Amino acid sequence: MTETPEQPTKTTESVEALITSVAQGTELHFETGLCGDWSILADHPGKVGLHIVSNGECWLGFPASAQPTQRLSAGDAVFVNQGVSHFLSRQEVPAQVSLDELKNYCTPNHAESGVICYELNEVNETSTHFFGLLPPWMVLRTTEQTEELATILAMIRRETLSGKPGYQTIISRLSDVLAVHLLRQIVAQEHQLNGVFAGLNDSSLLPVLNAILKHPERDWSVDAMANIACLSVSAFADRCQRATGLTPKKILDQLRFQRAKYLLSTTSRALEVVAADVGYQSNTAFGRFFKKYANCSALEYRAKL
Repeated sequence: MTETPEQPTKTTESVEALITSVAQGTELHFETGLCGDWSILADHPGKVGLHIVSNGECWLGFPASAQPTQRLSAGDAVFVNQGVSHFLSRQEVPAQVSLDELKNYCTPNHAESGVICYELNEVNETSTHFFGLLPPWMVLRTTEQTEELATILAMIRRETLSGKPGYQTIISRLSDVLAVHLLRQIVAQEHQLNGVFAGLNDSSLLPVLNAILKHPERDWSVDAMANIACLSVSAFADRCQRATGLTPKKILDQLRFQRAKYLLSTTSRALEVVAADVGYQSNTAFGRFFKKYANCSALEYRAKL
């Protein structure tokens, strides 16, 4: 009988433990019904946000981005990373609208639409690094949600719309469960990072990942990474393989690729600037690197956003 390799199982268990730990910092921020030409603005929020459209429709926009506004419908969920300015609005407005032009929201007795907002607190250094690996934002529409996530969202919406005594306690208590299922789906869609996520749970690899995340532009040799981990080169390479299933070079590539995607999607920086920011002094070399992992050029990736 052929034995099943242990690495994928260990990596999956490590990522699941990481998600569970991070989700424990989730709390209900607010829930409200809305009417008229309302808008809700988060200006460089200090926490990660999870938004659920409980009723009606609205628009999602990012003032600091060239991204067009997106229409959201009841049941849609949105993940927004820390520090990413964004707004929800009843009417479509230009994505580049100035922050002081957005009207304040109101809370009527007869709401036309509704929003539920949760916040994820950074419970430890590991959760900070975890969020640093996730995209700036992600919209999970009802048609794209896993069955488990859709079930939790339906329960939260049902309680909110009923307005029965104790409903806020219920939707608050469901915050951790919601976060686990939502983060599971986001991580599944960022599947190429599973090994790196697992590395965040390794005490020797964590400082290495932290250093690369802070300075992806540096000339990272395996020697330099091993030195931060206080291991020999061979022991460091073995530790990477056992903890993440990846080589040191692959880990570096994944962290740089994630940073490049973030910069391409949230800034208008020229490609040569993005290339330099992730450690490539040549546009040609950066182009080959990006296409290897994205299966498209950096320009094509930015155009598809």
